[in-house]
Amino acid sequence: MNPASMSLQTMIGLTGISLLLSVILLRLLFLFKFKKQSSYLLSILFFTISFISFSGDSINFYIRGLINDLSITTLLLLISYVIEPKANKSQMLPILILVLITGLFFYPTALGFGPVDPYSWGFINKNHGLFTPIIFILILMTLMFFALLKHYSLLLLALVFSLLAYQMGLLESRNLWDYLLDPLIFIYALFALSYRLISLLIQTIQHQS
Repeated sequence: MNPASMSLQTMIGLTGISLLLSVILLRLLFLFKFKKQSSYLLSILFFTISFISFSGDSINFYIRGLINDLSITTLLLLISYVIEPKANKSQMLPILILVLITGLFFYPTALGFGPVDPYSWGFINKNHGLFTPIIFILILMTLMFFALLKHYSLLLLALVFSLLAYQMGLLESRNLWDYLLDPLIFIYALFALSYRLISLLIQTIQHQS
């Protein structure tokens, strides 16, 4: 695909996929004890290569077709990892907990397992009713106020940027849920928090024995 012919939404979507692939590579390089400078250089090189077309389409184009666009929340977490891989995990924890709780409710009901369809709530700009969009926005505003009080700056940025990006139409989706949440970050939250819980249980058992 020719970058000159891409829409802004397509470019953001492809850039998000390239960022995801580069962060995965960066994480692997750190695990194998590569030097920080070399790791970043290789990740930047791979980020660039992912835009180059092979047999008609680029690597990020193929991957995007498999997993769709990343949410603004996921993009923010990826960017924060690139900026500071050893960032304070206490800032990331509330986002993962919120993503996990929301995803456990959202994904089964959005697939039809339940009396409500929460995905329809996200069409705020096109929703003909007023009650559901207002409640949805009030919940988000409450979460933003909570994040501000608790100094959860990363959570606050994720909520604010998601709302701003939705209003600006920066992703191809017109549903606010797709700006806040995506399956990849839900799966990551599920495994990361499960691992954290199991580790705490093991430590507790070892401490008591």
